[in-house]
Amino acid sequence: MKQAPTNFSVTALWAVAGSIALARCMDQARHSCPPHAAQPSIALLGFSDCPHTPEMRANLTAALESMHTGWTFTEVDQEALAAGDVRRGYPTPTILVDGHDLFGLARPVSSTMSCRVYIGGVPSAEVIAARLTVWRGANASRATSAPCE
Repeated sequence: MKQAPTNFSVTALWAVAGSIALARCMDQARHSCPPHAAQPSIALLGFSDCPHTPEMRANLTAALESMHTGWTFTEVDQEALAAGDVRRGYPTPTILVDGHDLFGLARPVSSTMSCRVYIGGVPSAEVIAARLTVWRGANASRATSAPCE
């Protein structure tokens, strides 16, 4: 009895071709076409005498560059803020994204300044980028529909 020909090899070929095309598309999206998410308000809170602020600034800068989003941040000198400004109450250094601590610290109840000690040291650029990526995913509704060029 003669078996009917199968389309397994054709199906497998299309599956492989589709996987390759998808991988190329995803690679292009990662490297040459930034996600078109709206720029969040990113602030680095610190002050000149904090020994960890320069490292956090460098790591935040590197994180944003690695994400290829074009996002920027502003630096906020906590010592220059008004005495009642709640941002003075965050320990230094702190990264705020749309007014919320990137690492989940609750909003301070007082404006007393203090130093921040991160377990394991100041977060690396990779850790900061990962947190910002999670934030971006959770706020995808802010994305625009600009085409990828």
